[in-house]
Formats: sequence, structure tokens, C-alpha cells
Amino acid sequence: MPKSLRNFLEQVKTQLPDQYVEVRRPIDPAKHECTAILEHLTREQKFPLVKFVNPKNLRGEDSEMPIVSNVYARRERCAIALDWPVDQAKQPLSLEYSRLRDEKISPQVISRDEAPVKEIVLRGAEADPALLPGVLHYEKDLCPVFTMTLIMKDPDTGIYDISFIKTFYKGSQRLGCSIHSPHLERILDKYEKMGKPAPVVNVIGHHPAFYLGSMALVPYDNDDYSTIGSFLREPLRLVPSETWGEDFMVPADAEILIEGEIVPGHKELVDPFGEITRHYQAQCLRQAMDVTAITRRKDAILMDIFSGHHDHWNLGGIAKEGSLYRAVDNKLGTVTGAHIPYSGCGTLSCYISIDNKRDGDAKLAGLTALLENCHTLQLVVVVDKDIDVFNEQDVIWAVNTCCDFDRDITIIEKMRSVFTMALGQKKVIIDATRPLDRAYPDCFKLPDSVMERIKLDEWIEK
Repeated sequence: MPKSLRNFLEQVKTQLPDQYVEVRRPIDPAKHECTAILEHLTREQKFPLVKFVNPKNLRGEDSEMPIVSNVYARRERCAIALDWPVDQAKQPLSLEYSRLRDEKISPQVISRDEAPVKEIVLRGAEADPALLPGVLHYEKDLCPVFTMTLIMKDPDTGIYDISFIKTFYKGSQRLGCSIHSPHLERILDKYEKMGKPAPVVNVIGHHPAFYLGSMALVPYDNDDYSTIGSFLREPLRLVPSETWGEDFMVPADAEILIEGEIVPGHKELVDPFGEITRHYQAQCLRQAMDVTAITRRKDAILMDIFSGHHDHWNLGGIAKEGSLYRAVDNKLGTVTGAHIPYSGCGTLSCYISIDNKRDGDAKLAGLTALLENCHTLQLVVVVDKDIDVFNEQDVIWAVNTCCDFDRDITIIEKMRSVFTMALGQKKVIIDATRPLDRAYPDCFKLPDSVMERIKLDEWIEK
């Protein structure tokens, strides 16, 4: 059977049963109730995948579509999504992600009769997104939001680009699209110059590997359908869309698809929305999407991202770590670790460890990381190879004990910052490696022979 969201959920229940929770009481996601439960769990340092079995839709009616959220909040679940061992969910997982990014598996076209996403088809006035259980996330959010991906197709090359773009419910057959992806903006610009409406498809549920693949740092002319096949480790199955037929192919095993068009010059108010940095994104005018069709499975499950939390941060961070590791190691050959921490919202900062042998290598590592295709980074901290970059306490210890603030902090002016304005147009590199040009004390440690000889369970009674 082709991979789907439901077989992933069964894998999690089987392999990580303590990381799967179902909420069976009726719940209204448009009244912040789903995100309130997730927030309570987070405050208790619990990060399970949560399935809300009985939500209401945006009309206030009982919905037959459950909601699944917090899917990516633990790296072990991301490992399951990529058919990777859960006990190798740190650096090995991000390096495997980077390897998959560079592979391609061509998609497979199937008939509409074989496509689960065609089991229910709504067109015209019936295609109202209010039939879906949309989620209102935070107190000042403009309205309920669908947080998953949009697909667009380049009118010249025919490549498909898939990016995480939130869509705002604006009434029957109308969504506001907060498009901030450089790739999708290029496609939109082409359609606007032609004076033609741009086809667009909202994918609100698929196997998690589909979305992990959509986050891959790939060039503009990449065909994302083939890249996602690599992450699925099987061809992504496609089927002709309802609105454009074979001129626009869509994922056949998706849970829910909203098809529509972005007409040049048509705008809607979007935002505020609680974004990845835990701040509200400012209100603005963005593209309006006129809904033409909704197709879904009979037993469709709507996926949502718990934005500004571990769910959101892992999705962004894992996609960057392996690429940064490889880019810096290709330059230096001494990298031992690269991590995008939660404290940097999975996007703003990076910790890199190196086997530091030459003065200046730490700064070169930082510069290379900033120049890698990861324009969201604002801070890079470089540490020695004995520091675990996944242990933030050790990284900050290295900053406090190894860094000479006069010479080891580099501020780079006039580099575009994406998410926050606190640094202005600046990036920062902190060299927290031990200095090589002066006497410096060793860190204390116990003899390896004693540590190997002493077995804790032989000395402490349980």
C-alpha cells in the first residue's frame, strides 16, 4: 500500500505508544480549544502527537474529519516518518535528511478511480472550506487558519513547487494566502505579468514525509514532486486535478485538497497570526484564492501545525541541519556536529562543533553556515568537537568559558534578516572554541578506566 497519514499514525501507536494521544470529547478548534490542550501539554514538557477525534467544522457543526497536530514535536516521530531508526534521531537523522534531499524518485500517475483523495469531490458553491475543522490558534489571530502547504506550477518550465504557506478562511469559496516563499513569489510574478490567474492547491494532510520533503533546501528549478518521492522512499502518486485536469497534477494520497486560483490584483487581509518565532506576524494585504473545488478521502484527517512550538521548530530545523553540516564540512573537513536549537525557533540560530586546528576556522565555519541556502539564520555559535551541539547547556557553557568577547564575536552588517527586527540587518558569529594561541586549562574529567569499571546498577540499589 502507498504511504499515507493513517499508516503513519499506526506506526506511532505501535512503536511509540506513549507519544500518541487521542482527545475524544467534542471540541471546537475555532475557539482555541485544540491549541489550548497542546499548550497545556507543552507546559508540562509533554509533546505527544494528538488526534482530536470529534471536532466541529467552521460552521459550528460536528465534523466527520478528525484533526491531527503536533506530529513533528518529537524527533523520534520524524525518524519514523523517514523510515529511520528512532534511536538515531539526532545528527544521523538530519544527515539522512540531507542525503534524501539530493535524491529523486519520479512520481507515478494513477487514475482518479484509484486515488483516495477523489472519494469525495465538491465543486462550485459546494466547495466551502467552512466544511473543514479549521483551527484558530492564538488570541489575536485574524481568523481560523489552514497551516499546511500550497502547490504551484511554473507556467514556463512546468516544475511543481511546494511550500508551507498558511491560508486564512475568508468566507465561502475564499481564502487569503500569506505567500512569503521566494519560489512561489516568482511563479506568481510570472502569472501576473501574463495577466492570468495562477492555479494553486492547498494540501491539508498527507504522510508526514511529504511535508518533510517539501521543506528541503532545493533550487528554484527543482521539481518538488520528485524530491518528495525520495523522502517517501517510493513514487509520489499523482492524479489530474478537478479544475485543470492533466495540466495540473495533484497528490493522489492526500487527505484533503483545496483547489483554487489566485487572480492578479485580487487581495485579502491576512494576519496577525502566531508565527514560528512566537510573535504575531503583522497584518497585511496578500493574495486572494478563489476556491474552485475541494476533494478528500471519505475518512479524511485534517493536519495542522502547532505553530511557534516544537512541532513547528523540528519541521524547520531538521530540514536545515544536515545541509549546514555538509556545507561547512565541505569547506573545512573538521565538522563533528550541527544543530538548529529550539531556542532559535528551529530557524534563527545554529550550533556547529568542529575539530579546531587552526585560528580562523571557527569564523570560517560561521560564515559558511550563513552563506548556505539558509537565509533565516541570524546567529551561529561554533564550539569544539567535545561539545554536544544537541546539549544547549554545554554550548552556552562554552560561550561563557571560552569566548573572548572582544575578539571572538563577529557582527556582519547589512545582511537581510527574515523574521525579527531586533538585530536589524545584522548576523552574528560567536567563536566559542578554546583559544589556540595562548595557554588554556583542560577541562576536568574522570579516568576512562574507572568510568568503564564502575557500573551504576551494581552500586546503587533500586
